[in-house]
Amino acid sequence: MSNVYADITNLRITEALSAEFLLLLADRGSLPSHPALVYAGDCGGSGSKTVRLSHIGLMGYDRLASAVDGATTASTDFTNSSTDLSVGRYAKNYSITDLASATASNGLIDPASLAADAVASYNTTLSDLIAALMGGFATTVTSTTTLTVADFLTAVSKLEQANAQGPYMCILDPKQYGDLRSDIATTAAGSVQWSETSQEQLIQMGSNYKGEVFGVSVFVSSAVPVSGGTDHNGGMFGRGAIAWADMSVSEPDAINIGGKVLFERDRTAASGTTAYVSSAFLGVSEAIDLAGVTLISDI
Repeated sequence: MSNVYADITNLRITEALSAEFLLLLADRGSLPSHPALVYAGDCGGSGSKTVRLSHIGLMGYDRLASAVDGATTASTDFTNSSTDLSVGRYAKNYSITDLASATASNGLIDPASLAADAVASYNTTLSDLIAALMGGFATTVTSTTTLTVADFLTAVSKLEQANAQGPYMCILDPKQYGDLRSDIATTAAGSVQWSETSQEQLIQMGSNYKGEVFGVSVFVSSAVPVSGGTDHNGGMFGRGAIAWADMSVSEPDAINIGGKVLFERDRTAASGTTAYVSSAFLGVSEAIDLAGVTLISDI
């Protein structure tokens, strides 16, 4: 009689881990690689955790006034203001016991994988902070139902009327993006040209980039805010509406990844645990309010 699998259970393990693995569903895209977003600087070594971004009315902001021949022209005061970006720490800790680490077989929780995760988490955290500001612009375009091409065009028009500097960037909830895409395909009957994402653009702008319509770069993010439990608050903006800052970190006992992410190993012998801690310092803020428009539509 043959030895069948069911009879040799003491010689086999219950399950064997596959060399492959599946990532749990999450929004892993990044947003910062777009000219509409203003990088205000690195406050490392500056003496302050706050970066002040100056606004000034130059490059044609003040017009020339008619002057009487021979008369002295009065001095014009600079129109100016500023935005302060307060940089704070964002961190994550994966604590792993010796038993869990020693029995790992597929490389999912080794230091190299966790270091790569630290970089990815930095990008997604910054993206979430930017997307969370979309509901805060004073200028709004509100749809009574789903987002349409007409709503999108109204937002473009409002930015143009405010003299917002292009190119424009739009961040929508995935549902809003789906509604807009559906309206383009059905109502617009192909009259609207949607520029699809190329591989090169995905590399440059991140996986959340969906393409360009009416000259506006469209991104999606699950971090777009919800108001009243009923409405997604996406946004469209030009350069100057959103600014961000960070801080370089340095620690001799840790790995500095890209100058921005600190990756540390913290051993606790008493509990047989090793913690892998990722941390970064970020600050994101609305700057010029009129350079942005909130796009409100049903969930």
